[in-house]
Amino acid sequence: MDPEIAGWLQSVLRTIGYQHRDRMYADVESVLRLFQNFLVPKAETYTHDDGRSQLLLSLIGTVPIVYQSATYNIPVAFWLPTSYPSVAPIVFVTPTALMLVKAGKYVDISGRCYHPYLAYWSNRSDSNLVELIGIMQGVFSQEPPVYAKSNVSSQQQQQQQQQQGSPTVGGGYPSPTTSLRPAPPILSYTSRQTNSSAMSSSQQQPSDLSQQQQNRYPTTSNFGLSTQQLTPQQAQLYTKLQSALLEFNTASSREMDNLVNVNKQLNDAENRTKAELQSLRDLGTKIQHNIVTLNRCTEQLNAKIEQIRTWPEEPVDEIICGSSVVHNQLFELVAEEIAIEDTIYYLDQALSQDKVELNAYMKHVRNLSREQFMKKALIKKVKAQLGHVE
Repeated sequence: MDPEIAGWLQSVLRTIGYQHRDRMYADVESVLRLFQNFLVPKAETYTHDDGRSQLLLSLIGTVPIVYQSATYNIPVAFWLPTSYPSVAPIVFVTPTALMLVKAGKYVDISGRCYHPYLAYWSNRSDSNLVELIGIMQGVFSQEPPVYAKSNVSSQQQQQQQQQQGSPTVGGGYPSPTTSLRPAPPILSYTSRQTNSSAMSSSQQQPSDLSQQQQNRYPTTSNFGLSTQQLTPQQAQLYTKLQSALLEFNTASSREMDNLVNVNKQLNDAENRTKAELQSLRDLGTKIQHNIVTLNRCTEQLNAKIEQIRTWPEEPVDEIICGSSVVHNQLFELVAEEIAIEDTIYYLDQALSQDKVELNAYMKHVRNLSREQFMKKALIKKVKAQLGHVE
């Protein structure tokens, strides 16, 4: 691939913010290598069905097909979402001003392409852009998605052929003998930008019908008269009626396709709505179950609290006591001795902070020390009586 195009492609992938840039670059490079003269990348704004506009990378140009031993170039556009390859590309047939879209099994009236390969894209680990283009070539070769617009010259040619007893199919494809040469490059790059020019072959069906096809079409008109028996005014009126009928059929077909698409969208929306409602019902059931469980646990907790409140109050001093009178006396002596020691400690702190005078401090410490000595002596005596050995 051309270094300038490669650099531009890397820059676009970073700017748009594609999630899998390496895979994206590899697939686009493969497509440009195989369809060098047919497809080129462009960064353009794509409008989704919900109205959102998004800058995406696209491959625009033509893909060659073979239809009835003749080569045609079908104008297409492949839009690549930012989450590619997790999401399938968006494929459109982009007819030129001289073409119309032919709705079929895999193409709707707007040019949007559908195929099982696209529908089951997310379930295939080996899905890639090159294989998709090959599949679309095969589909288009069986059923071309575009046809040429009818013009005055084609109508005159049709009238001449009808007069000669060899009619052609209305809205058919003229012979592609002038478009059998290989297609040149469709787009070119200038300063990292592409200039698109729609180039395609006549996109038309060959006019040389077989003898069997010719026998299927009568030489008489819908009025039961041969075209050779019509006056010039009648022939002109016949031509206008035929043209008006063709336009009416085309408009009706387009409107029916639009109605089918709208019906499909409504059915899809209905299915999504039903799925959302079912999901909400399931969520409501879970929430209701959780509410019942919470209420049951709350009732059990309230009952336990009421049960605890009915219990009689126990005095703490009576619960925490010794097993005999001597043990209770020892417990009280130890508590008093520890309290005296804490008091002496806080007196030391007060003296160091000049919160008490020295004479008062010495007086209180002397009294507390004397009392502490007596407590310790009594504690030693009680322990000896109880048989405790220190």
